[in-house]
Amino acid sequence: MLLIAVGALSCRIKIFGCFPFVVIWFVAVYMEEYGRRAFVAFMMLFMFLWLPIVGLCRYGITLLVWMVVMAIFGRMGLGVKRITQSVFAGLISVGIYYGGCVLSNLEQQEMILIGLEGMLIAGASFVVNHLVAMFLQWDVSKSNKENEQLPAQVQNYSMAMAGLAKSIQSMMQPIGMPDSENRATMEQELRHRICVPCERYQLCFGQCGAMAPVIGELVRVVEEGEEIDEGLQDKLYTQCQRAEVLIREAVSVFEKLELNMAWYRRLCEHREMIAGQIDAMAYVMGECLEEEKLCDNKERWRLMQIKYRLKDAGFRVSQLHIYRRKNGACRISVELSTRLKTCVTQKEALGEINACCSTEMVAGEKNRNIIGRERTTYEFVSKPKIVCDYGVAKMVQEGQEVSGDSFRAGQCAPGKYIMCLSDGMGSGQEARMESETVVDLLFQFAEAGFAMDVALRLMNAAMIFGADRERFSTLDVCQVDEDTGIVDFYKVGAHVSYIRHKSRVEVIDAESLPMGAAGMGEPEPNRCYLEPGDCLVMVTDGVLECLHVEKPVEVLQDMIREMETCEPAVFSRKLLERIMLFTGGRVLDDMTVLTLKTEER
Repeated sequence: MLLIAVGALSCRIKIFGCFPFVVIWFVAVYMEEYGRRAFVAFMMLFMFLWLPIVGLCRYGITLLVWMVVMAIFGRMGLGVKRITQSVFAGLISVGIYYGGCVLSNLEQQEMILIGLEGMLIAGASFVVNHLVAMFLQWDVSKSNKENEQLPAQVQNYSMAMAGLAKSIQSMMQPIGMPDSENRATMEQELRHRICVPCERYQLCFGQCGAMAPVIGELVRVVEEGEEIDEGLQDKLYTQCQRAEVLIREAVSVFEKLELNMAWYRRLCEHREMIAGQIDAMAYVMGECLEEEKLCDNKERWRLMQIKYRLKDAGFRVSQLHIYRRKNGACRISVELSTRLKTCVTQKEALGEINACCSTEMVAGEKNRNIIGRERTTYEFVSKPKIVCDYGVAKMVQEGQEVSGDSFRAGQCAPGKYIMCLSDGMGSGQEARMESETVVDLLFQFAEAGFAMDVALRLMNAAMIFGADRERFSTLDVCQVDEDTGIVDFYKVGAHVSYIRHKSRVEVIDAESLPMGAAGMGEPEPNRCYLEPGDCLVMVTDGVLECLHVEKPVEVLQDMIREMETCEPAVFSRKLLERIMLFTGGRVLDDMTVLTLKTEER
């Protein structure tokens, strides 16, 4: 409505007997393809109502001819830039006027005036079109405000879940009791079972009775797991007629107390894991919203530039948005199609986007190479610092058909590359199933957007609660941020890993319990940095155990340093071949070498 209102105003502005702003505003708005039919209808109505007959004929014919010429170019499959369309509008305006006055003698001053009007139309329509495009792009803020309520509601849910997790943790008492309380409990139980029913109870525990310190000493000895010496036995047999029963019951009471304490510890561990799961869900609902933010409001000018250039290049543009991740990387999502019947490559769209962005952008992996008339979503992301590729080599233990080691590598999200290696307990098919379960769970959590430490805690709890018996699997994970080159190592019962830089080989080591252990602590990553050309090597325990040397970690480090090839699959195979020289060709355990190579994109 505002565009139409300004169009009506342009029909009332007269300069030296001309109405150039009619053509300027019409061309500027028409090129944006925004509500064309209604706009054209109202502009023709306003021109009919307010322009004089001569002006109506001249400018009406000018606009009709201009629209026909642009339609002909479109039918021919020729894209016309906006500056060219504006120049055509100015030339047609001048040509229509000169053509209508070809039989009359025009004064020189009048000819100059008409030429200046044409130049004004050509230049001003192009400039005003930029302002119209900027005005239309301002509507982005409205759609963002409509969606602000949902993130706020999710944040409230996150705070409630985090509060519930803290409440569960606060209800848990410290595991175990002080020694004094243990002994007091055992003494009371022994007295109640053996001494109270005895007729000599008052004599033994009266004012002159000496049985109380003897029982206290007996409880201490049993609790500390020591043998009852002859001195204590003499005291017991001298002062108590039921000494053998007393000793046997003391051992029994202590065993029951230890069993209760074990169950209590188990209960506390399970409560702690449940609280951790609730806290993890709170993190997912809260923190993951901050992983990538919609920045349309802050990037209005850039959005206007991108949309303007794409439309000028012959694309139909809709649903254009800019997102930024925590590491500063940018992602642009846009629905594109072509106005013309011909198809173009996405490289043309990428070139227009790069002309508006401060950082170099590259096409997303899932993009189509060709942009046609069908509307399709395309993504363009910041050019990463590195790209990752991997290779693997494996050997199966003698006597087994399958390896108990499992691995997986790939991108779980734009700019995040994960490589993991798991060694199942034992060997054969059963170990393979356990390690595959761990690897598949990890990637499911990672692809769902969970942080790695949260995913590991949830996986550990799932393996404990979901198993009818104890089962353990090691897990070696590296998460590479391709935008920055930062790599985080998470080792859950896994052995060392190596990073081969240009001049040195770095050893990554950490001590932790395997996956499925109730006592697994908070996963703490080891952070390193990768440059283009670096190699990251991960191995299972069978590799180091088969070296049969005094310092296997240093020996394998030297092997990696001496490797000449950099192709990951060949690197893994040749490294495993060198390791086999130490075993005499025998495979005593499953061995897997997983190599990641970084390159500059």
